[in-house]
Amino acid sequence: MHIKSIEIQNYRAIRNLNVPLNYSINPIIGINESGKTSILKAILCLDKGRDKYNKGEHLEYQNKYSTRDTTDCKIIASLKLDNDDLTNLKVNSKINTGSENYEELSSIDNDLIIHYARVLSKDKKFTILNDNFSDETKRKLTRYIQNNFPVILYFDDFTDRVPEEVTFSDSYSTDGKLGRGNQREWQQIIEEILKRSELEGIDDHEKALQNYLKVEDRDRRQDILSDIEDVLNHEIIEEWKKVKQRGKVNFADDSENLLLELVNVEGNKFQFKVRDTSNENRRRTFNVNERSKGFQWFFNYMIKLKFNPRYTLKQENSIFLLDEPGSYLHSSAQTELLKELKSVSEKNTIIYCTHSQFLLNPEDIKLGSIKIANKVKSDISLQLFGEYNGDRTSGALSPIYQALQISNASDFAGDVIITEGITDYYVLKMTQNYWNYPKKETKIIPGSGAGNSTTLISFALGFSNSFKVVFDNDRAGLNAIKKYKKEFGETIERNFYLYHRDKRNFKLENHFGPKEEKEILKITKADTLKKSIPILYLDYPEKVEVFLNTMSEKTKSLIGITINEIGI
Repeated sequence: MHIKSIEIQNYRAIRNLNVPLNYSINPIIGINESGKTSILKAILCLDKGRDKYNKGEHLEYQNKYSTRDTTDCKIIASLKLDNDDLTNLKVNSKINTGSENYEELSSIDNDLIIHYARVLSKDKKFTILNDNFSDETKRKLTRYIQNNFPVILYFDDFTDRVPEEVTFSDSYSTDGKLGRGNQREWQQIIEEILKRSELEGIDDHEKALQNYLKVEDRDRRQDILSDIEDVLNHEIIEEWKKVKQRGKVNFADDSENLLLELVNVEGNKFQFKVRDTSNENRRRTFNVNERSKGFQWFFNYMIKLKFNPRYTLKQENSIFLLDEPGSYLHSSAQTELLKELKSVSEKNTIIYCTHSQFLLNPEDIKLGSIKIANKVKSDISLQLFGEYNGDRTSGALSPIYQALQISNASDFAGDVIITEGITDYYVLKMTQNYWNYPKKETKIIPGSGAGNSTTLISFALGFSNSFKVVFDNDRAGLNAIKKYKKEFGETIERNFYLYHRDKRNFKLENHFGPKEEKEILKITKADTLKKSIPILYLDYPEKVEVFLNTMSEKTKSLIGITINEIGI
């Protein structure tokens, strides 16, 4: 099952926005109170198994900026089923092969976009919005998708802390019933830890914790918990060591000489403890919450990743929602965290909100994947970086500029033309200086090759009023356009100009006829037209105007068409 995008309608201050998931890792940036967290919470609503998370607070969809009732609130996942889904769908539906519903289900292929929605304003029900299915087929399809929807893991960096104590009810050992809210999630994690530990003497591993609590012998209980420590340390501490060792400096200001243990304090109460052996191998015991913020975040993240009861057999195709990940980590640790997130994203989808430039490193993050949350008059929108038309002075884009190491944007103020290379730059500078064509206030900035202008385009997106990037109409130019569309999104193409698109393989040099080529080579004594143009501009400035004015009408027309079509 592959989710292509998620649409959010009338959820809190979000009227209607779309979250495209064409990248596996998706940062969301924006100033405080721009709606970033609301977007994550809306997405969490698609996983019914998370309805009791934080007492279901994310299911509250009313727009508190308005006194009117919020109506028609939907969260819609546009998805495709893979071949395994298509097979299992028909098997699990238990319908006769000759029935109308079987024919409808058989008509679904892995190219069909299915619109799977949760209507929060209507009893929080799930449904299929595709109109071409009968009600019965929609019910069967809804049930299948709901039962097999990717697991959603939500990490709230500010409130989602490790509890001091996890307490089970006195009747848990007999009825197995869990509590509610934050305690329930940690109860499930402890259950899962005992299940995975394959404890000796515990026959029914599905009820491992219940059976453990029935053990009366104190020493045997302690032996069981000692066996659990091996599992915890293999899954959590070994990962902690790997991340710290991989970083240029420590991942966080905390020792790697740690051991984890699960302590049965009394009766049905449990605590996670950390033993630190960094002081001459002497063991000192701490609660997890007494360790560094960096370790707390990592522990919280890893234990929910490794021991989530719904994330067991296939640790892939899940959706990770992270609200300000690593806020308590220093800059180099955040850089390492991003590498860790990138690794997880190879088999999963990650969406995270951040203000940190270190979590937007262009070596790891495609600029086209960055989304900007913006709120205008209490209405939240989401735009791709390449399409952003909000207030550029608000600070929303600052993390991107900092990640790109942008410090001086004065050259990009106003209207801008970015050329493919230095030769194009000098042609336009000559016509600008002597013909005011393009206008003298237009900034012309040279690139260093068709595919090497990512940073220049980022500058222009951030600071210019309008801009165009000019390319030769050849393979390199066409490939560069494809590259930038992938990096910045499809709509960036409106900022591109391909020399005389109707003339195949038309390059800068093709603007000049034999007469002009002969004349400029004679003046500059260069051996190619391309080399001669910068030489003419820099070394023979007194001859530039004469050269321009004596060009053939055909050449003037071709150059004029180009500048007019660039449109700046």
